[in-house]
Amino acid sequence: MLKNYKKDRIIILTTHYMDEADILGDRIGIMAKGQLMCLGGSLFLKNRFGAGYKITMVKTNKQPNKLIGPYLEDRLGKNIKKMSEVSSEITYQVPVEYAPKFVHFFETFDNDLQQLGIKSYGISITTLEEVFLKINADFQKT
Repeated sequence: MLKNYKKDRIIILTTHYMDEADILGDRIGIMAKGQLMCLGGSLFLKNRFGAGYKITMVKTNKQPNKLIGPYLEDRLGKNIKKMSEVSSEITYQVPVEYAPKFVHFFETFDNDLQQLGIKSYGISITTLEEVFLKINADFQKT
């Protein structure tokens, strides 16, 4: 309904739901303790304050995987960060500046999955929720 009504209008919406802000907002302001911390479009905020991409992989077994970390670092870059490894799932954070390497990386990665002990994988970009949490965490430090 709001998307239909916003043509030729300014609508100000306050929400705690970042998915809602991401979908409905042309410009998004994030506040902390009554202060406006940042303002911009969703893509701008994700690029400026986001953590990049997350690659989540399903392992073929529940044992710690010692192969995938060095593999990712060698093919994408040294700033790859392991976020978690729980049971059959492992997640790495990939900086946004490595994205141009994705085309060739995924062609090779798909062929190497079995020998790396990976069943399947998915990749996602930073969410607006993660941006919000990062901005608020940075604000708490000051």
